Amino acid sequence: MVKYKLFYKLTHANGALVDESGDTLFEFEIGDGQLDPCLESCVKEAEVGKLQTFLLGSDEAFGQIHEEAIQMMNRSEFPADMHVKIDTAVEFETPTGEVFVGCIDKIDGDNIAVNFNHPLAGCDVSFQVEILEKHENSSQ
Repeated sequence: MVKYKLFYKLTHANGALVDESGDTLFEFEIGDGQLDPCLESCVKEAEVGKLQTFLLGSDEAFGQIHEEAIQMMNRSEFPADMHVKIDTAVEFETPTGEVFVGCIDKIDGDNIAVNFNHPLAGCDVSFQVEILEKHENSSQ
């Protein structure tokens, strides 16, 4: 496996900051789940010691918005004490124990639209990365 130490900044195409390492060195290993695979592929292409910016269209970044991932649910399917409001992230557990996170998009009386698309689906993004160290573990 390949391990990296780097600084990064992820911004929406409109310039809004989505996430960044700031002054803290970010350490991760390819495939460990800390970075989305689309961002990992940028890191793999980047050169050590060079500040680089990758412009990713929505198809190569977090994908398009899929209407089937927006589910209409009844208010009764939420905890009674939960304050339901737009842009609230909500976790749902399936009978098999899988957890999915959705974001409340619309509320129409007791009908609530929950969007299970990635929050950046349909968005172009800019990923800026500066790799300080890259270590390949040759024992695997």
